Amino acid sequence: MKTTIFGSAILTAALLIGGGCKKKEGDVEAAQKNVENAAEKVNDQQKDVGKEQKDVVQEQKDVNKEVGDVNAAKVDLAAARTELETAIKARTEKLELKIQQLEAKGDAKSKEAAASFRARKDAAAAKMADIGTRTDANWNEFKTDLGKSWDQLDSDVDATLK
Repeated sequence: MKTTIFGSAILTAALLIGGGCKKKEGDVEAAQKNVENAAEKVNDQQKDVGKEQKDVVQEQKDVNKEVGDVNAAKVDLAAARTELETAIKARTEKLELKIQQLEAKGDAKSKEAAASFRARKDAAAAKMADIGTRTDANWNEFKTDLGKSWDQLDSDVDATLK
């Protein structure tokens, strides 16, 4: 009986030790699996970073193109301002000649009309001082309003000269 108890104890100890070893081997396998999973995650994240870097490069190209477009629009606006200033200057000179013709008639009514038109011409010309403050967003409105002012003044002077 002593040998049976002693044999059972040895068998139990062997099983416990053997089972413990298997448990430790299982821990190593689980740790290896965790390392493999972590490595996969790192690889996936590196791929994501690579994609994001490509996206950033593309976005920078888009931004550079937009900056180029803005600069081109600024150049176009500056050219349009210069063109409008030249056109208004020529129009002012022609209008002044018409006002002088009206004034040359010599009667009081013509001189009074000439003075009124000259004041309106000066007021319309004063609007040109705002040309530098106009942006692309409000340029068309400014140009339209200015054109209407000059068109009306021109029409009124022509009607009075007839």
